[in-house]
Amino acid sequence: MKQRLITGLILAAILIPIMSMPVLLELFQVVMSLFVIIAALEMIQMYETEKKFQKAAKIGIILLTLATFFSVGGVLGQSRHNPLEANGWLSITIPLITIALLSFLVFFKEFNGTDVGKALMVINYVGLGSASIVILRFLGVRFLVYLFLITALTDIFAYIFGVKFGKHKMAPLISPKKSWEGAIAGTIIATIIASCFALFYGVIFAQGTMLGNLFNSTGELTLLDNFSEIGDSQPRWVQAILIVPVTFFSSILGQIGDLVASRLKRTYKIKDFGKILPGHGGLLDRFDSAMFVAMFLTAIFLLIFRVF
Repeated sequence: MKQRLITGLILAAILIPIMSMPVLLELFQVVMSLFVIIAALEMIQMYETEKKFQKAAKIGIILLTLATFFSVGGVLGQSRHNPLEANGWLSITIPLITIALLSFLVFFKEFNGTDVGKALMVINYVGLGSASIVILRFLGVRFLVYLFLITALTDIFAYIFGVKFGKHKMAPLISPKKSWEGAIAGTIIATIIASCFALFYGVIFAQGTMLGNLFNSTGELTLLDNFSEIGDSQPRWVQAILIVPVTFFSSILGQIGDLVASRLKRTYKIKDFGKILPGHGGLLDRFDSAMFVAMFLTAIFLLIFRVF
């Protein structure tokens, strides 16, 4: 536990400035690109507990995952991107990525139909999940903070209440230590705190304060302020009608994402995806829930922007 805490603090000290400071936006994209490569390797290594991939096939899967990340995340060939604009790259890159992957069946002798499914899992899970985190960062630092508040608070309070009050196993065949009591408590507390963050963002990070200058330099009052018509023209209680359910379902999806990762690890009989983070395992062990929720939030916020 001590090692896990130390690693978490070091990771936070490194990532918080990179994710939040505008001047480090390009570095953030570089870090996320490295994240994609390492996370893709972790998944490939998991699959290789059953069958080894040819070296060229592994390189190809990683490159296709990066291509998905760059095109969906909107950082292909540019340092800044507005994800609220239509991404014309997708109509070009997604068909090409699909063609390239299916061509592996011809060019790599030991690559079969089952391997196509595994490769698609890597490309979509890692590529789309990582791209969604980048999109949230482009929408604004507050969206990224909102994401990690939901996933971290759900995880922390589900663990605390699960240890203290957990009696009913939620998914005993996947993760025996998780309980319904912990899951419900984690979701309720995360929903309350993260929703308050979203609705009182301008109060928590008031302009003129140190934190306000860091996280709210443009002076938004709520998460949706200066983003959609709802945030610009509607009072907080109206925004709450939208924000609270989104936060609630995001918390639930975070726990589902964690169980998905646990199911994969149990299927391939591994304890962790990797060893890069002492006390945590691999990058996927630490960010599985965040990637899962990021995909949901990206879809929801882009939908809100287009509808309102």
